[in-house]
Amino acid sequence: MSQTSPTRTASSVPPAAQVTPAAQYHGDLLELLVEMRRALKARGESLPPTWPEEAEGELRAKRMLGWVLEPRGERRGLAVLAVRNGRGFGQIHFSGGPQELPGAMEMVRAVDTHRPPGMRRIDLAVSADPEETESAWGKLLDAPDPKLTFTVVHRRAMVRKLDPSLPPPAETLPERFRFVPALALGPALLASIDFPSFVGGPDEAMVAETPEDNERLLRGLLEGDLGAPLREASAAVVLEEESSEGPKGHLVGFSLCLEENPHSALLADIAVLPKYRKQGIGKAILARSLRGLVALGFTEARLWVTEANTGALKLYERAGFTTERLGRILRWTAPRAS
Repeated sequence: MSQTSPTRTASSVPPAAQVTPAAQYHGDLLELLVEMRRALKARGESLPPTWPEEAEGELRAKRMLGWVLEPRGERRGLAVLAVRNGRGFGQIHFSGGPQELPGAMEMVRAVDTHRPPGMRRIDLAVSADPEETESAWGKLLDAPDPKLTFTVVHRRAMVRKLDPSLPPPAETLPERFRFVPALALGPALLASIDFPSFVGGPDEAMVAETPEDNERLLRGLLEGDLGAPLREASAAVVLEEESSEGPKGHLVGFSLCLEENPHSALLADIAVLPKYRKQGIGKAILARSLRGLVALGFTEARLWVTEANTGALKLYERAGFTTERLGRILRWTAPRAS
């Protein structure tokens, strides 16, 4: 197939995309950050209202890394990367038509080329507007490119409608297990099972590499970083054990639900220790959370799940969740020392 069209003229060829380090960008960086936050909110993800201003300060001071695709017409793009202790977390967002995707790929190449040396791992979530552009970009990213060194992690945004007249049925816990309010337990106790729940699985180190990082993350969520925690819909399960001091509860799993808006809630975390899985505990926790959301008047529950986490994916599908959109994370991983 010919690579050029006989009717295509030199003037119709898009100019080369220019990507500028965010600290050197002379345009309105705050506007791009606000646009990124708005796009993520529309996808059911949450960032604090003050995030654009805080991120701009971090980018200008070079405490956070960033790259700007110079705006041209409807095309614009931004990649941001927070770096701490050899790990990087961030987002890359592009706005424009599918024909402008070479510019989006230039942002990816900028991250690939200029990421800090010595990084153990970088996870960069991908988003684009409109939806057809994100779909086309995803196909580009999935195609092997020997010049780029990332791998692609596929995730799903899932949603379940909630009907007050038809709440999900309650699920019975196995003998000696009982529910307790999750929010009353505090970040340290929740983190003590949250971190080991993901070790060795497809979501290992997705958001935290150490128990301390995990506790720090949970503390922020409990303090409302991404939305008000919902006490009635956040459930924990303990195993009752006999001791010399009498009955004692041992935490084995929990859920954490956050308010996104008056109608929609986010299931931000569901964790069950590996040794207690396949006993119906995760199913019971999920049902308890959904029933709590119905009681609170929410009409929609949302969550994100990694496609490779097939056990969790099946649990959510059986509970009535459907895939709303597909997401991708670009991951750079340093070679393991021999």
